[in-house]
Amino acid sequence: MIRSFLIVVMSCLALAGRDTNSMAGDAVAQIELPESAPQLPIVGDINKGKKVAEQCADCHGLDGVSARSGAPFIAGLEQEYLVRSLIAYRNGARNHAVMKQVGDELNPMTMADVTAYYASLDTAWKGAIADQQSKSILKDTKARSAGKHIVEGCRSCHSQTDRYQREEAIPNLDGLPVEYFVPALKSYVNGERKNEIMSQFKGSLSDQDIYNLAAYFAARVPIKAPPMGNGNPANGKMAARACAGCHGYDGNSLNPNIPNLAGQSSRYLIKATKDYRYGLRQSLLMSAPVEKLNDKTIADLAAYYSRQQPQSQLHKDITSDKAFDPLADGEKIAASCNSCHGDKGNSKEPGVPSLTGMHVKYILNATQAYQQGLRQHTAMQEIVSFYSDTDIEKAAYYYAMQQPMSEQQPRKGNVENGEMLSSACISCHGEQGVSPDPAATPSLAGQDEAYLINATKAYASGKRSHDGMRGVAAELSDQDLADLAAYFSVQTPKQVVTYLPDNPQQLVEERCNRCHGEGGYSSKPGVPRLAGQIESYIVLAMKEYQAGMRKDKTMVAMAGVLSLLEIKAIAAYYAKQ
Repeated sequence: MIRSFLIVVMSCLALAGRDTNSMAGDAVAQIELPESAPQLPIVGDINKGKKVAEQCADCHGLDGVSARSGAPFIAGLEQEYLVRSLIAYRNGARNHAVMKQVGDELNPMTMADVTAYYASLDTAWKGAIADQQSKSILKDTKARSAGKHIVEGCRSCHSQTDRYQREEAIPNLDGLPVEYFVPALKSYVNGERKNEIMSQFKGSLSDQDIYNLAAYFAARVPIKAPPMGNGNPANGKMAARACAGCHGYDGNSLNPNIPNLAGQSSRYLIKATKDYRYGLRQSLLMSAPVEKLNDKTIADLAAYYSRQQPQSQLHKDITSDKAFDPLADGEKIAASCNSCHGDKGNSKEPGVPSLTGMHVKYILNATQAYQQGLRQHTAMQEIVSFYSDTDIEKAAYYYAMQQPMSEQQPRKGNVENGEMLSSACISCHGEQGVSPDPAATPSLAGQDEAYLINATKAYASGKRSHDGMRGVAAELSDQDLADLAAYFSVQTPKQVVTYLPDNPQQLVEERCNRCHGEGGYSSKPGVPRLAGQIESYIVLAMKEYQAGMRKDKTMVAMAGVLSLLEIKAIAAYYAKQ
């Protein structure tokens, strides 16, 4: 009974506080068991485990597939994997405050019991059909038509011509899944949520009316609110890591029971969050995370989410056979940039940078900085405001693959003087302006002279935020700056080595299936099944490996080279198995 022995020993060692770094969790190598090891009997009392599982039901459900808080489906997972995961949360190899508390509170026997219970379940995983009710409602033209006839009462607040109220904390309803819309509206009608205006609809809306309104709004494609408020979106992005499990990596929830935050009015997001904090709205999933948030953090979160591009899952067909071609998609997106940045990103306009040959990650981060207001440029902020992270990534891949064709001529500065001054720059930007780390620090070789001057002045004045650059830039005289810009502008740019995203089917077959099994049906001890897992959880887990929040060496290496495009495509693939 080697598996039984492993479970008991791992549990006892971990819960006794001894070092389990060589035995359990994502932080370490896995216990070596034969890949063909037979499925051995489950350890623990299943009936007692069901009682313990009542504490887990808020997130995982007693059926193991509820995933109400962005939690993964766990019904039928191998018991050894469940134990390893609990210990990983306990010892910090996985980072999740609630799960750490769970791991700390379970003794060896209760851990065995609860994992035995969930491992014994054969509940069908929902995967990509978790939002099947919303998918079907889009085809209900009769309900949508009926909803259109009664929506007039909503328009005074949830305007259909100017969908966002600039001065009021009113949410956008377009694209909301029926799984969220119906219970939310009913909570206003029955008085569970307190709102003076919404309470007026009590008694006037039948269940059928609510369903018809859900159909009407679900069919509409959401658009982004104009950014407002004084929050710091960069700080908000950091704080949003704690929200990603439920509301998605960028505020676009992949769970139909949880609303999108991306593109919502910042005023509404602030009000709703404070309502949960003060107990005016009741939710077990929301109350604990927001109770310790201060007003500044709430404003920062609202600033970040309000600037994200909403992506309704109802208008996304993940079963489509459309070819995976991010480069072609990127060329289409980049067409709107080329009028300023030049053909294929080779700028010929003074003051406008070339994008050709820049690293994908640098273009992504720079564009997001405009979206978040960390770089000030009215035209750029307006143009990029409606791009999602994956849109930006596609355009970035397109530009990274183009050949730099800079033929700059110095206009203001002295190249020889600039060369002497450049010694202070090469430690970051590289010899002759060719960066040794172009993902973090851009190459300056062949870049437009006027742009280099303007960008450096922006760092000196604080209009662009960068601690290292601000101090260096502030010490340069106007003539020094002109000379440096002249020198770097005439250097020969070099194209960055770029590996295009792989087709997700190919990635799955060549990499993921090695451990997780054909189609995600794992038969390898200690490796979880992915087939049918909820999409949002897979995306979040991969992002946590990339960020170092999960510490399995193999998974960190695998995830570290993936783009967001690939991660989302892989997650969608497994979710529909």
